[in-house]
Amino acid sequence: MIYVIICHKSCYNNVEFGGARRSSCASSNSCNEDFDEYLQEPVVRQRQRRSSFNRASSAGQGTSITCDANNTAKDAKYKFFKDIPRFVKIVEVGPRDGLQNEKIIVPAAVKIEFIRKLASSGLSVIEATSFVSPKWIPQLADAADVMNAVKDLTGIRLPVLTPNLKGFNAAIAAGAKEVAVFASASESFSKSNINCTIEESLARFRAVTSAAKEISLPVRGYVSCVVGCPVEGYISPSKVAYVAKELHEMGCFEISLGDTIGVATPGTVLLMLESVMAVVPVEKLAVHFHDTYGQSLSNILLSLQMGISTVDASVSGLGGCPYAKGASGNVATEDVVFMLHGLGLKTNIDMAKLLSAGEYINNYLGRPSGSKTAVALGATCFSKI
Repeated sequence: MIYVIICHKSCYNNVEFGGARRSSCASSNSCNEDFDEYLQEPVVRQRQRRSSFNRASSAGQGTSITCDANNTAKDAKYKFFKDIPRFVKIVEVGPRDGLQNEKIIVPAAVKIEFIRKLASSGLSVIEATSFVSPKWIPQLADAADVMNAVKDLTGIRLPVLTPNLKGFNAAIAAGAKEVAVFASASESFSKSNINCTIEESLARFRAVTSAAKEISLPVRGYVSCVVGCPVEGYISPSKVAYVAKELHEMGCFEISLGDTIGVATPGTVLLMLESVMAVVPVEKLAVHFHDTYGQSLSNILLSLQMGISTVDASVSGLGGCPYAKGASGNVATEDVVFMLHGLGLKTNIDMAKLLSAGEYINNYLGRPSGSKTAVALGATCFSKI
């Protein structure tokens, strides 16, 4: 299978990105070249094959056609799915990445019950909270209370975000058994999100991973803005690869590649993953998509085809980013699981219990689910509890 990237000759009309508005033009030559790669779309082109129909004809005779439909279908399915993992691990980020962006502060008791309901669905990894300064994210000021209440859940990994050594020590004191660090591929976003440059952030994270190694604690790494930044626009895949490689070399067992503002398409994801996979083993990578332009599921499918077997998602599509203007919620866990099960892939997740967890938190927030699957299956109840 060959991936071919084709660049359009026309521009989008009146599309705003990174504070700039693109207006229509007669040809791509007069457009802002910084955004040209956003206009690329992926086309999967297979080498010309013999038709499944066997055609036999000769002069003066009719044409006979025979078809082995079953073999053709099996052959096509094999070629399309041959690189997709049979099991996909879902990392549920709703309790942290989802609730941190809510305008209201969800009580610790509700967060705790939310995590327990998610755990009952079969999810094996649930990002519980973040040990950051309440000054910056007051929604997660109860991190220690939440972690203390859920730390003994059996069979569940509960990573927590720790932006620095101070946060790491607080997480350990609260009983955390896995932590995560958060870098950016965008210099501007790094400064606005964690108040330091990329290199300064990597130095901080080396201190965290070094401390974690001393007590044999696993560290997950995140890279944000892997395709686009709300300030800088397009982000080069080489920048993403550099940060991912640094996180891998400092000891992160897994690196999640996040499309923070949801501008990725299969074409840009392909280019980004190819660059990162050249320096980090594919089995160490995960993907994290926001659904701003409705591209998340197609991006995940492309990632699976490239060998990725870990996907971040948030029940009911909760989330966004308080420091990324225009970033919508994460891809909904229900939608991802529905697609994966439809592909015949295993997740070990019980959809009914997952829907129940989503319904629980939506009832508290007083709004409908952001998951199309949940809405279609009727898991909608909006009364405040």
